[in-house]
Amino acid sequence: MLRTAASLTTSPLTLWLQAIVLLAGLPQPDAFLEDMFQQAFGGQGGGGGFEFVSDGGGFHSMGGGGRKPKKPKWPKGVPTTISKQMAWMKGTEWHWDDWRSVKFDKDGSFDAPTRDCQQGRCLWSAENGQVYVLWGEAGLHSMKIQGTVPTEQNVAQMQGMQMKGRRASDNKQVKAVFQRVYDADAAFLDKDLYEALGLPDDAEEADVKKAYRKLSIKYHPDKNPNDEEAKLKFNHVRDAYEILNDPDKKILYDTGGMEAVKKHEKGEVETGDDVHSTIEATLEDLYISGQRKTSLQRRVVCRGCRVRPDSPKCSGCQRCPNEIQTVNVQVGHGMYMQQKQEVVSKEKCKREHTMLDVQIEKGMRDGEQIVFPRMAEQKPGILPGNVVLKVEAKKHHKFERRGDDLHMTMQVSLREALLGWTQKVRHLDGHIVEFGTSSVTKPDQVFRVDGEGMPLRDDPASFGNLYVKAQIVFPKKLDSAQMEKLAEVFPEKASRSEL
Repeated sequence: MLRTAASLTTSPLTLWLQAIVLLAGLPQPDAFLEDMFQQAFGGQGGGGGFEFVSDGGGFHSMGGGGRKPKKPKWPKGVPTTISKQMAWMKGTEWHWDDWRSVKFDKDGSFDAPTRDCQQGRCLWSAENGQVYVLWGEAGLHSMKIQGTVPTEQNVAQMQGMQMKGRRASDNKQVKAVFQRVYDADAAFLDKDLYEALGLPDDAEEADVKKAYRKLSIKYHPDKNPNDEEAKLKFNHVRDAYEILNDPDKKILYDTGGMEAVKKHEKGEVETGDDVHSTIEATLEDLYISGQRKTSLQRRVVCRGCRVRPDSPKCSGCQRCPNEIQTVNVQVGHGMYMQQKQEVVSKEKCKREHTMLDVQIEKGMRDGEQIVFPRMAEQKPGILPGNVVLKVEAKKHHKFERRGDDLHMTMQVSLREALLGWTQKVRHLDGHIVEFGTSSVTKPDQVFRVDGEGMPLRDDPASFGNLYVKAQIVFPKKLDSAQMEKLAEVFPEKASRSEL
């Protein structure tokens, strides 16, 4: 029975494979075989796991056939995440124990040429200069960065860097030497832009501008011509401001980190649905402008939970709804297709009672919309939709609006209709409008008062007109004396022709 890759050097199978290698003219057959079995069945670090049994008719595998690999579990007391201070290790490749190259992926996966890692059973975490590798069946490896621990990913400074430690299962010493950065975006995507500006997670737009002005002056190259550290900080401050000063990029960074910002720059970010509602406005508001407050309940992504999950502010947060992501799915040998899949979100969300200050502008009309960009429900890595409020003008007791003009009705007595009249009207903003006539007023005659209508939407300094319709109020009856006086004033009625 063949138990490990090492025992194959004396087996008939090994001799047979060596003969094939020699006939093919390949150099160093032993090294070739060892390398082949290391990749096929594991060995260094991972520990292998396949068994081969000879039954006279060949060899067959006894190792793990059909069994689903168990998900690795971190031992108690070992950090399970990659701290911000150690994010510079993401996307780096190291030469492991004078053996092969290994990779520290940005998502916490550890990539090595062993069966365990190919089955997704290798993870890594790091904090305070300590690196932990959970390497499948080989178990936990604890490593420590030698020398000064970098504060960011700087390839020139990282050349020759080493980390050393031990494997927990047998206390064997292990080491790794930095080789290269294979994923340049990995560490960049983990940057904390608010931290670069010295601001809390919930900083407002004005705070961002103020911090940028202060720090850009402090670290500007003109003030620090020979200071490389100041130049680096200036670049960080500038890069942070360029994103946080852009409303779309800021909300994407807050809800999905730098990865969402990068997708937005590539045009790969979706936009959520708009939320529609109404808000009432009085005619006075539409004439002089006014403010209203309205509220909405919405889901928001808690960025603080991602940065500091143990914060008391996150006590009421829960996992965000599942996300729809586009992934590459293998459909054949060397063939992949893009497919949308629902995946469990890593972000935390909460319900928020949001107050909106609604500004009713002069001249706005019934049915006009007020838009609050990016204020709809939030989802990780998706640009939120807008909150759209439709203005509903309340009916006024005195004026009726028609376009930019105002209309009203007033009553005049029969005497006024015949002899003339004047009228004072208190307008929507309180000023008094006086108008009238000394001529005879006809029934339902309309009088125009220039410039006393609604302010124009595009030119609030200009106004429409006020139109007043006069309704004549006739006396219900006349006594004999009144009739005699009227007969003296008006000529005797003319004879009427037959109709």
